Amino acid sequence: MRIFYLSYFSAENAAASASRGTESFGTHRGLILDRNLKSLVEYESETVSSTENPSYVLKIPKRYADNQLCAHIIGYTNYHNEGVCGIEKDYNAYLKAIPNQITLHTFRDAQGNLLAGKGTVTDTSQQCKNSGIRLTIDKSIQQAVERAGKSIRQGCAIVMQSDTGEILASASFPTFNPNRLQQYVNDTQTNPLINRACIPYNVGSVFKVIVCLAALDSGVNINTSFVCRGSIRCGGTVFGCHKAQGHGTINMTQALSYSCNTYFIQLANQIGYQKILSVCERLGIKETISLSDSILAQGGTLPDKKDVSSPAGLANFSFGQGTLLSTPLWLCKVYAAIGNGGYAVTPQLVASKVNAGESVPVGNSVKTRVFSASQAHTLYRMLQYAVKNGTGTAAASEKCIVAGKTATAQTGIYKHGKEKLISYFIGLFSIKSDIYTVLVMCENGSSGSKDCAPVFKEICESICKMQGE
Repeated sequence: MRIFYLSYFSAENAAASASRGTESFGTHRGLILDRNLKSLVEYESETVSSTENPSYVLKIPKRYADNQLCAHIIGYTNYHNEGVCGIEKDYNAYLKAIPNQITLHTFRDAQGNLLAGKGTVTDTSQQCKNSGIRLTIDKSIQQAVERAGKSIRQGCAIVMQSDTGEILASASFPTFNPNRLQQYVNDTQTNPLINRACIPYNVGSVFKVIVCLAALDSGVNINTSFVCRGSIRCGGTVFGCHKAQGHGTINMTQALSYSCNTYFIQLANQIGYQKILSVCERLGIKETISLSDSILAQGGTLPDKKDVSSPAGLANFSFGQGTLLSTPLWLCKVYAAIGNGGYAVTPQLVASKVNAGESVPVGNSVKTRVFSASQAHTLYRMLQYAVKNGTGTAAASEKCIVAGKTATAQTGIYKHGKEKLISYFIGLFSIKSDIYTVLVMCENGSSGSKDCAPVFKEICESICKMQGE
């Protein structure tokens, strides 16, 4: 009897074991995390059923949300879970090497019936936690930026830590849903797959800060005054100021504040186009900014010397028009140097590789002095004046000190008889000992003060609230 019992039940147990069904769920990829190790992917779940046991339902992480945060930075994978673009592509091999799955084990007896008391068992031992690529992005700030930027149909917004170059948020509008890519591929009207923070645009009056820097570099005092009569002739071309009756006699601070074109034309004539070109090159306008292997901000374009050596060409250049182009990310870097005492820092997006508690830093921020501390202080005070008294008043906040500049750049592109305009607000604000640089850009805008300054203000006040200010 004992021999019979052992042989019978051993055979039954063997049959039961052989009928165990195993299913695996998940992306089999490490996570993409923010600076505080909050996940920027797989933060939403979806419900699935077991194939082996259809009555068994469980929730598993969904790689991308339908309202995915920083979609242009994260990128997406294909049907084989291979990274196609963004961080998913650039760190594909590393992310694939990190186990990330939920396994179901379904146990049946020799007749195919679910074993009582065992049935289907969930094994989450290889579900990924705090392992993957850690970015400099702050998830809460990213959410605030995307919320504030909903009024921008096409454009971008960037938040950067001025002293480190760390990008705390980067949003391109319109965004896209990585779960439904096909519907965006052929959209040539709004081009939602383009990361607008990294492509060159017409610059406009935010460039006047660089002309001010070139003037300070040439020894020009900020109290230097010129008369604005509402227009000025340069060669055979008449250039008008947005204030038709003119600003009268104004100094450099007032001219930046009121965004007076005729003042800057006269200032550029005094210092010469060579000095302005030299300062632009020193600030790295032509250099590509690399955030990761495939996330690159293109180098900008400076006008040819022959174009700016004419009176009309120099006039256009003095207030950021003509063939001058730059990326929003480069402009953000320049303004960050004002808040950083004249030091430019390399913009940073990827902080480290993280696996099972071990963190390996990625990248290296280079700090370069591009103008003096006294020049930075002067420019900062001028930008403060512009927010208090000039075109940037819509960005002013009672919660923090704000300094910044508006712009409305002409493109020379017309549709239905109306010129396409690029509007900006770029500024700095401080909380305690931290200085943040924020850029807001709007394609097909009306003016920087209307389109972008209110968005800047909302972003600033959201960050202030997070910091308990």
